[in-house]
Amino acid sequence: MDFSELSNLRDSGVMFDEKKKRAELELKDNGGKIIAYFPSDSIQVFIYDIHTEKVPDFGMDYSGFGRYLRVNICKSGRCEFTTKNGDSSYLSEGEFAMDYGTSYDSSFRFDTRDYSGVEIIMQIDSLVTELPLFAMLKKSIKEMNLPEKDIKTSSVYFADATANTIRTLIELMDYGKDGADSSLIVIKVSEIGHNLGTDLFNSKSKLRTFATNAQTQIANDVYKTLTEHYGNKNPASLFAERYHMSETAIKYYFKNIYGYGYKEYQMKIRMKKASELLRDTDIGVGEISQIVGYLTASKFCAAFKRFYGVTPMEYRRTERIKKHKEE
Repeated sequence: MDFSELSNLRDSGVMFDEKKKRAELELKDNGGKIIAYFPSDSIQVFIYDIHTEKVPDFGMDYSGFGRYLRVNICKSGRCEFTTKNGDSSYLSEGEFAMDYGTSYDSSFRFDTRDYSGVEIIMQIDSLVTELPLFAMLKKSIKEMNLPEKDIKTSSVYFADATANTIRTLIELMDYGKDGADSSLIVIKVSEIGHNLGTDLFNSKSKLRTFATNAQTQIANDVYKTLTEHYGNKNPASLFAERYHMSETAIKYYFKNIYGYGYKEYQMKIRMKKASELLRDTDIGVGEISQIVGYLTASKFCAAFKRFYGVTPMEYRRTERIKKHKEE
C-alpha cells in the first residue's frame, strides 16, 4: 500500500507527516493513540498505545500485497487473534505472533481497555530491492524455518519474545512516539526482525488452543458481565445455567480467551474499581466495600491488602500525597 493511498483517512482525524512518512491518530476521550510508518511500499509499522475498546477500523485493503510476513509483538495488555473460520485465541504480554502467507485470513482485535505493542507487515519479495538494509532480515526469515504443521493448524506462529527483543521493541515505540524519521524506524524494525529470528531458533512454538466462535461469544458475555456488574456475585453457575453447560466449561472458555481464571478476573476488576474510588472520591471504606460486592468492610480490607499489599486507607493516603506533589 502506498502512503498516498491513506489520504482518505484525513477525515478520520489522522495527522500526516509526508516527509517522515508517518501518520498519527489520537483516539477520543484519552483513548491513547495509533502511530503508523510507511517507509516504503513493502513495509508498514503500526505502534499501538491504546486505552479504549473503541479502536477504529480503517478498512485498509491489502489485496495484492503479495507474500507477506506479519508480526505482532505485545508489550503489555492483550489482543484477540481470529482466524478466517472465526476461531479465536489471544496474544499476551511478552509474546509475539508471526503470520506468514499470501492473503490476510486472520485479524487481531483489541478486547481490553489497555494494549501496547507493535505490528509490522512486510512484503517479502520486494522488501530487499526497496530497502537493502533488510537483506540480513530476509536471511533471518529463511532461517526461521516456520513449521508447516503450526502454520496449517492455526495460520499463526506464537512464541515468547526475549528480553532483548522487548528492549528493542520499547526503543522503537519510544522513537515513534517522539516523531522519529522513518529511516530510524526501519533500523529498529530490522533489529527486531533479526532478534525474532534468534528467538525462534532458541524456542519452540507455544501450544495454542483455539476457541470456536460460540465459545468466544460465551467468554465475551462472561467478561462483559463481570466487568460491568462487579458489585454482584455473578457465580459461574449463572452462566452454566444460561448456556446449559458445566461451570468447568464456562471457566475454561473464559481463561482460554482472556487469560485470567474466573475468580482471578472477578477479584482484579473489583480491586481496580475500589482503588479508583479510594483515589478519586471521599466515599468511606464501608460503602466502597458494598459497591464492589463485599458483605463486610473487614472482608474487603483483607482482600484489598492481599491484592495491593496495603490497607485501603494506606492506599488512599499514598495516592493523595502523590496527587498533591504533582499539583
